[in-house]
Amino acid sequence: MGPLLFLLHIYELPKEINKTSAPTIFVDDTSILLAHSNLIYFYSNIHIVFKTFNEWFQVNQLSLNFNKTNYIHFASKRNMLINLKIGLNNNLTTNSSYTKFVGLKMDCKLSWNNHIDLFIVKLSMAFYIMSNVKTYMFASALKIICHAFLYLAVNYEIIFCRNLSQSSTIFCMQKKAIRIMEGCGNRVSCRNLFKKLKILPLMSQYLLSLLMYMVRKKPFLDKH
Repeated sequence: MGPLLFLLHIYELPKEINKTSAPTIFVDDTSILLAHSNLIYFYSNIHIVFKTFNEWFQVNQLSLNFNKTNYIHFASKRNMLINLKIGLNNNLTTNSSYTKFVGLKMDCKLSWNNHIDLFIVKLSMAFYIMSNVKTYMFASALKIICHAFLYLAVNYEIIFCRNLSQSSTIFCMQKKAIRIMEGCGNRVSCRNLFKKLKILPLMSQYLLSLLMYMVRKKPFLDKH
C-alpha cells in the first residue's frame, strides 16, 4: 500500500507546476525540466516553479529535503554554464555537474562519459564473478551468468557507447568474457568464438539495438 498511497498523495503536484515546466515523476523521484532561450525568462520561470513547488509542500504538510535536491544546467559544449542560486529561506539547492536519472548518469554537457565509466565498473564486477566460478561450471552455465550480469547491462547502455573512446575498452572486455567462457588464452581470436556462442560483437549489437529503437519509435515519427 505504501507506493499507492504515496502516488495518491502527490497526484496533484504535476498539475501545479506544468504550466512553465515539465514535471517527471518516477517512483519516489521527481524531476522538473525547464527550457528557455532567454536567460532572464529562464531564471524567472525557475523561481516561479520553485516557489509554487514549495507552497504545495507547505499546504500538504511536507518539506523539501535540500540535501537531496540538485540543480543541473544542461548546455551544449559551445555555451557557457551559468551558476544560478535556487532556494528558499536561505536554503539553497546543490548545483551539480551531473545527475542520475532512471539508471542513467548524465552530465551537464551530455557527453555520457561519466555514465560509461560507471558502466565499465559494472562490467568489471561481472568479470570478477565469472572468473571466480568458471572452474566450477560448464560453458553453458557461464553463458547464463554472462547474459545475466553482462549483456543485460550492455543492451540497456549500448546506445550511448557509439563514437566514445570507451567503446574500444568495452569491446575488449566483451572479448575477455568470451575467452573466460571458452577457457581460452588472451591471444586467441574471438571471431569464431562469437559465432560458436551465438553472441553478437559490440558493434553488431549496437546496430541491432539502434534498428530496434527506430522500429519502436516509427509510429511516433509517422505522426510527426
